[in-house]
Order: sequence, then C-alpha cells, then structure tokens
Amino acid sequence: MSSYSRILLTGAPGWLGDALLPKLGALGELRCLVDRNLPADRIVAGNNTVRADLADEASLKLACGNLAGGAVVHAAGVIHPRTTQDWYRINRDGTLALARAAKAAGAKRFVFVSSNAAQGAAESRDQLLAEDMPCKPLSHYGRSKFEAEQGLLKLHALGVFDVVIARPCMFYGPPVPARHVDIFKRIQCGRLPMVGDGNYARSLTFIDDLVAGIQLCLTHENAPGEIFNLCDERVYTTREVCEAMAAALNVPPRFFRIPAFSSSIAYGIDCSLAALGLYSMPFHLLGEANWNVGCSNRKAVERLGYKTSVDVFEGYRRAVDACRSAKLIQ
Repeated sequence: MSSYSRILLTGAPGWLGDALLPKLGALGELRCLVDRNLPADRIVAGNNTVRADLADEASLKLACGNLAGGAVVHAAGVIHPRTTQDWYRINRDGTLALARAAKAAGAKRFVFVSSNAAQGAAESRDQLLAEDMPCKPLSHYGRSKFEAEQGLLKLHALGVFDVVIARPCMFYGPPVPARHVDIFKRIQCGRLPMVGDGNYARSLTFIDDLVAGIQLCLTHENAPGEIFNLCDERVYTTREVCEAMAAALNVPPRFFRIPAFSSSIAYGIDCSLAALGLYSMPFHLLGEANWNVGCSNRKAVERLGYKTSVDVFEGYRRAVDACRSAKLIQ
C-alpha cells in the first residue's frame, strides 16, 4: 500500500468529491482544488482549498505546489455541458493540463476518475465490456474521457509518475442528486418512461463501493499504469434497476413504455446537435437508453481485491431513506 505526504482532490464540492473527502483525508494531508468561479458559500468550512481553473495552466501549477511525494485524485469533470466543446475543454484538456502540472511538481500518483462511456457499448446484452477490449465511445462525453485516458497513459512513468484510470459505471446513493430525486418522484407517480422492454444491460455501483475502489486505485501496488472498471459483479437490466427503486419507494413498479426505436431517433438528434456544438440533456439521455453497457469488474477484483458490498436493492433503500430524511420525497 502506498502512502503520500499530500493528496490533491478535484471535484469537491460535488457528489463524488464530497464522498471521497473523509476517506482521502485519512491517507494524507488533503487539499481540494476548487473552481475559482465557485461562490464562497459553496465551499465547506475547514477544508484546505486552493482556487484554480482547469482551463488555466498557470493556476494549475500553483495548485500543485508542494505536491512532491504526493498524489492527485481527479474526480472533477462535466457530464451535462452547455456546449459540446466543454467536454473536451474540461474533461480532456483540463485533465491533461492538471496531470502535467502534477508531474512537474513531483507527484507520485495520478488517479483519473474516467467513465465506462470511454469504452462505448457492448454488441449484445450478454457481452460484458472489459478493459482490454477496443474503445468505441458513442458520445462526445465518452470520447472526451477516452482521449484524456490516452493522453494520461503517455505521461505514465512507473515509479515516478504512476497513472491509474478508474472507470466508474453509473453510480448512485446519498447524498442523492436532484436528477435522481426526480426519477424517484416519477416512479412514485407511475410516470417513468421505459424504453422497449427495459432489458438492456446496466452496470451500477453504490457510491460507498465506488469510493472504496478509488481508494484502491490510489494505494494499491498493482494499480499503476492500469485501467479498472469499478462496478458491481452482477450486471442488471434497466427494468431491474427501476424495480429496485420502486421496491425502495414501496410502490408497485409502474412505467409507461415508449418504443425502442425512439431511443435511436433521439441518438441521431443528439449527434446532429453535437455536430453544431449544441447539447440537449433529454435527447442525450434518451439516445443512450437502448444501449447495453454491462461491464466486467473481474480485473479490479483480481488485481486490487476490489469487492462491492451493496446491491441495488439495499443501495436504493439507503438512497430513498436519505431523501425522505431530507424531505426531498414523501
């Protein structure tokens, strides 16, 4: 297991970043790189923070000061941008600029929180995506992550600047983001759309299990230079995931079906908008709804000892309980 004098974390405040804070803080002196445009009232008091901009290399060099012998966990990124170019400006160019600054400062390890979208989709529900398979990203988001991965691996220098790439699949759990709260409300009212029969492969991870996987990427001796899928061993279907949500909400699983071809039409519209530099979240999400994106976690299990502990039924029960405690849903 590796130890570090300092750890620089990006993505906090944020859903995953906030979940990483207490765990990484136990491994070394923790510093958070915070977007310099973020309002001061969004920053948690007491955090050791430095202001920077992923699009400004000079600010990144300052943020990486005193990082010799340290590490970076880069969890910041954009999923739903204003324009197509934002994906590449932040997810690819910003990631590589931060890595170059960290390497120049003497950081020992750089953990990049990428996405299974970098690999694309499987050819069938029964095919599981593995890290050694060719990457064929189907979206600009996925391509921005893939191109960042490729650039980072060129910077990898074993024992000097160790690059590790974590590919989370869809993750969930408290504190529940607004978009997931909206899904819970739709299920309660029986208004959640189901594309086709819902039998599309989906890999998921409860947020606590994802955090544990990222910790292993940061500390394990077998991690450097590698890519790891972080997800449950079991692959679910879209319908099973929605049924797990309904069970947690204690309501019958009621959905309204829309034809599978509507997803293909939405994907075509999404691609056309992206070609114009535009982005529409509804078309983007519907366009992915008939993809099979089941992933294998075998490599992380065998090389890192990765093991998840929460399945979707228990995980969504915890998520729903958290929403009810916060009075976000009834």
